[in-house]
Amino acid sequence: MSKERGTRVVIVGGGIAGFSCALELKGLKARCTILEKEKTVGGRARSYTESGYVFDQGLHFFVGGFKSLIPILERSGVKMTTVGEGAVWLKDGERHIIRKSAVELAKFGLLPAGDRAKLGLLVQENIKRSKEEFKELDEMTFSEYAEDKKIPETIQNEFYEPLIKTVTFMQPDEVSAGQYLYSEHLRFAYEDGFSAMYPERGGLGSVAYTLMLQARNFGVEPQVNCAVNQVIIEDGKVVGVDYEQDGESKHMKTDAVVLSTPIDLLPNFIKMSELPKEFSEKAKKFEYTPSTVAYFGLKSRVLDFNVGAFVPGRKINIVAEAKRVSGVLAPIGESLLTVTGIDKELLKMSDEEATAAILDELEILIPGVKDKVTWKKSWKIWKSLLKQAPGIMDDRLTTNRTGIEGLYVAGEYANCDMYYASMEAASRSGIACAGEMIEDLK
Repeated sequence: MSKERGTRVVIVGGGIAGFSCALELKGLKARCTILEKEKTVGGRARSYTESGYVFDQGLHFFVGGFKSLIPILERSGVKMTTVGEGAVWLKDGERHIIRKSAVELAKFGLLPAGDRAKLGLLVQENIKRSKEEFKELDEMTFSEYAEDKKIPETIQNEFYEPLIKTVTFMQPDEVSAGQYLYSEHLRFAYEDGFSAMYPERGGLGSVAYTLMLQARNFGVEPQVNCAVNQVIIEDGKVVGVDYEQDGESKHMKTDAVVLSTPIDLLPNFIKMSELPKEFSEKAKKFEYTPSTVAYFGLKSRVLDFNVGAFVPGRKINIVAEAKRVSGVLAPIGESLLTVTGIDKELLKMSDEEATAAILDELEILIPGVKDKVTWKKSWKIWKSLLKQAPGIMDDRLTTNRTGIEGLYVAGEYANCDMYYASMEAASRSGIACAGEMIEDLK
């Protein structure tokens, strides 16, 4: 490939990874096109309307540790507002909240004073670990790590175990110590102070819209309703893509293709036999599982509760705040409470059963909330990375290159220096992908 102005780059997928890659390519003398199969861009960061309600698909908030994504949003004109801080524990019907830094652990009422001090030291030690040290810890389970560190059972039972079950779907004796301790929510919560933020206006729809405008300012043309059928490879080099736009078959010649779609969709675009064995074998190791998202219309826009990011050990995740519920207000003036289920048991239930189970848990967290629900629905509509056994940190894709000239992958699974799926990971991967492409074009 050459770095001449005629170089064409096609990015498959108009989500955070695709746009981050496109914006990072702004200094490259290339024609860059984003092909998105849906009617709107944004991927898991988009909004849509159903039954008169505005829904955000995917992640509903941003945390302060999103060091690459938030600057992109701010440069694109998205103004953020804080919607809550801290984490909520439920125990015997009581709420216990940890806010901001490790110092606040000293106020965590579920543990004796001595154990709180011990937990604070463990967290501080974790913050100071290097990436290489995390990889060494990846060789043992969290239970083995707890035994090695002589962590009191009270801390294991009341703090780490519910968190591990919530974040990883796994038991402490199943999950990798390195992977869990390196996970973004722990580092962000204790390094930066947990802060949940949301776009001031327009929800995630505004994020997608402003990213699209920003991309166009750099000469990138996002196209929607474009379903890519195949990436054409000749003599080990990308030469074009076949796709359909509004039902019409099209072909585009290109020098490079970035697949920013979920990695389990790779076989939809390319024959896996054409990829180097090392890459294809590593890509096959990633497993995905559907999650459950429930939406509830509420009678009142102002509710007397303030919820942080998650409820460890229970079935639900909640993003909400007293005067602004998930930042999404329905056109008719009612609020929406958005709940993300991350428990395997929810996946075995029907939508009606899952909705009822979530409402039961919400009632514990927010007494009287059932009486305020006027509209409800749940879907299994998005995918999140399923945590795997020890060794996964070494199995992550450490590059966006596939081994085929001009073919790259981008997403939370590839070269993002993170080991937990999120829009921040997708953003970092898109930026890293652009860096590798620019390097290859020199």
